[in-house]
Amino acid sequence: MSAQVSFPTEQRTNEGPRLVLVPPLRSTVSTVGFALIVMALVALGMGLVMVVTTSVAAQSRELSALRTEATQLEYTEAALTTQLQNTSSSASLALRASDLGMVPNRYPAFIRLSDGAILGDPTPVTSDEAPYLRGLQDASTPQLRTTAPEHSLPVAPGADR
Repeated sequence: MSAQVSFPTEQRTNEGPRLVLVPPLRSTVSTVGFALIVMALVALGMGLVMVVTTSVAAQSRELSALRTEATQLEYTEAALTTQLQNTSSSASLALRASDLGMVPNRYPAFIRLSDGAILGDPTPVTSDEAPYLRGLQDASTPQLRTTAPEHSLPVAPGADR
């Protein structure tokens, strides 16, 4: 006996063939079209990279200019702070006060604000309490020598005296 199964002929004719050969589909995009699409995407990507790079370079130049300006402003701030400290120092204030005709009091008196009591002995001042502040020369203050003595330093041969 054989291993084949026999089908009645009337069933086969009613069903029709089971497998049908399907024709191949035509591609809607050709290889040239696909290549053009890929090249367009690559060109678009490169253009975007160029735009981003240009933008970053412009921002970098702006950042550099702002850093330079910040450094200059820090130098200006330091100079103004130094000027303020020099102007508000006690020696500078004393010299400006003496220019206005004010003189220091060596024996100050203080008023306690809580009860109004005067602490210390108020003593009026005269204008000779601190002559060194007013630019006055006094016998008690040493004078500065403005010329060097003749014998202080040896002179090199051939040098003019």
